Parts: sequence; C-alpha cells; structure tokens
Amino acid sequence: MKAADFFYPQQDPGWSMNGDPWDAWREVLDVKLVEQVKRGNLHGITDLDAAQGIAQLAHRELLHYGQDKSQVSLDNDEIAEVLSALRAVLRRLGIEFKVPFRDFNGFHAYWSQHGMGHSWAARRGYMSELFGPLWERLDALEDAQSASAGYRGVDGQMQNIIFASTGFKPEMVMRDAINNVVEIVEHGDSCLVYDRPLTDAGLTWGEVVAWWRDKQGLGQADDRAVGHDLYRRLRASMKDNGQENQAEVLLFNTYCERYGGEEGMKRPALLPQVYLHYDPLTRKQRQKLHKGDRLKRQRMDFLLMWPGRARVVIEVDGKQHYSEGKTASPRLYAEMVAEDRALRLKGYEVYRFGGYELTGKPDAPAMLRQFFDDLEALYATRLSQQ
Repeated sequence: MKAADFFYPQQDPGWSMNGDPWDAWREVLDVKLVEQVKRGNLHGITDLDAAQGIAQLAHRELLHYGQDKSQVSLDNDEIAEVLSALRAVLRRLGIEFKVPFRDFNGFHAYWSQHGMGHSWAARRGYMSELFGPLWERLDALEDAQSASAGYRGVDGQMQNIIFASTGFKPEMVMRDAINNVVEIVEHGDSCLVYDRPLTDAGLTWGEVVAWWRDKQGLGQADDRAVGHDLYRRLRASMKDNGQENQAEVLLFNTYCERYGGEEGMKRPALLPQVYLHYDPLTRKQRQKLHKGDRLKRQRMDFLLMWPGRARVVIEVDGKQHYSEGKTASPRLYAEMVAEDRALRLKGYEVYRFGGYELTGKPDAPAMLRQFFDDLEALYATRLSQQ
C-alpha cells in the first residue's frame, strides 16, 4: 500500500458549475480503511503492506505540518487516528514505535519544548530520526518474505485456521471449490476459526487477541482481560474424555506465562488442537462402513507460526500414540513417524514431548521454559541471518 491509497476523491460542496473543473474534487481520508488497518481485518492485504502505507501517510503529514502547513491533508483528529492505527499494526508485527505525541497539537508542543520551534531543518531531522529505524525494520520484514537462509517455510497462503475444538467434530463443505473456501455447516460452535490474513510476523498473540475482541464484541476491554477470556476458551479444548489433559495443560500454561511479559503481545500465539488434515467421516463412522483410515492424523496438539512462514508443531504423546492397551504397538509408532516425515517435507518442524516427562515431574516447568527459550533463540537467529 501507499499513502495515496488512504484517500478517495469527493466533490467539493463549495464548487459551482461555473468554476474550474480541476477544483471540483478534493481528496478525503478513508476513515474506514484506517480503522480496518487498526483492527487487522484487511482481507487480501498483509499487515506489512498496511504498515508500509500508513507509515508513509503519517510521515508525510507530520513532515508537511512541521514545514508547510498548507500542504497538510489531515486535520488534528484524523492524524490522531492514523497514528493510533500505525501503532496497532506495528504491535502486531512485533515492531516497537514510540511517538511522544498523539496528534498535530502534541507534535507542535513537542518541537517547541525541544528547541525546534524556529528551525524547519531541525524538525526534518527529527522526523528522520523518528521514522528511520521504522523503515529499516519494515524493510527487514519484507526481506524475510524471500527465500530463507537456514530453513524452509511452509508453501501456500493460509486461508483459515480451525482450532480449539471442544465437542463434536465440525462438519464442513467446500462453498467455493475453485477458491478453496471452506464453510462449517454444523457444530461450528465447538471450534474456533481464525480467518484473517496471516501477517509477515507469523501469527502473534496480539493478533489473536484483537481477533477475539472483535469476535466476542468485547469493545473497549483492555488487552489483558480479552487475553484472559481467550485463554479460558483455548484451555477448554485440552480434554481427554471430559478430563483435562494435564500434560497438555502444563505445556500450554508454561508457554502462556510468556504473554504476560513486556513483549507478550509480539510473541507467536500457541494454538491448541489445530486441524491440519480433515476427513469428513469420524473414526467410528469409518469403522461402521468398513472403510480404512484415510488420514492417520487430523489435528495437531499445538501450532506456533513464526515469521518467514515458519511453522512449529508441538505434540504431547500419551500412551495411545504408541501402544494398544498395555502393549507397545510398532504399527502405531510407524504411523506416527511417517506422519512426522510428511510434515517436515512440507516445511513444518515437529517437536514431541512424552506425556510421562510432563506429568508429576517437579522439574517439568523449568524444562519447558528452557525449551521455549531455546526455540525463540533459534528462530531469532534464523531471522537475523536472512
């Protein structure tokens, strides 16, 4: 996107047919588009593209205000909305951008207090200092879209994520097979569907919280309250036969500790019970119809989505993964490792934990914290090498 994309032409109400036709139209800020950028629900436009465009707009308007106010296109309230949307989209991308004012009036007060009142050049220099690091971070994220150095991401464009199932298996149809549009027609209330475009930052906790806020109509509730409400819903999906799966809950809670830190909203969201493959028939239906299993694994225990299309699958293996009753099953084990190979060939990375190492072990939380520290460090290193 470009700064110009945030405007649309509108006929000037003061223009008459006897006037100059070139003066008949003026550019008006598309407030709805700015709000969509702020909320993160721009279909077909990534957060990176939106950030590039709205950052250009904010920079241009502030620069004009600091040098020649006759060139300014926005009023005080409009620049406040633009800056608010810019901060929101950058938070989702994991970019820190601190502006010490919220509108034109605040900008004027700031430059007066910092010795820039009588110098256009000083104000231009300040704008370069303010936006220069931002351009560098946005360029780095754009570069991360190219072929990776050190690992391969997952090909293809994400359409939706179906996750956190708490009840009956959802029934789906292909509403538009050409464009791969999937619609849940029954039991949609038993799962969640994230259908916003995946940004270049992967899928952050902040983005999922923003989606949940809109989905639940939580309006002005603070991020902490919205995040806690979402946490409760996600945790409800980690059950075996009506009882919480203690190993999965421990792993989930240990990762969720990271959301409470200063960088919490920028961290990848840990999504539980994510459908990767889908068979319209249940296992019982297949057995009744004497049909063999078409898909050995339909759901992942957990999914993390990092920048550069990097996707990490985390599995917590109970004994049902490798035994039949109390007897070890080479067949189940072979099916499990075959599915892992297939996932890795598609670009996913798979990490497995044995339920035994997470249940009733006093040092399990410390072990998990170290694992997540090492995992974040690994991906930070890979991104820095791109």
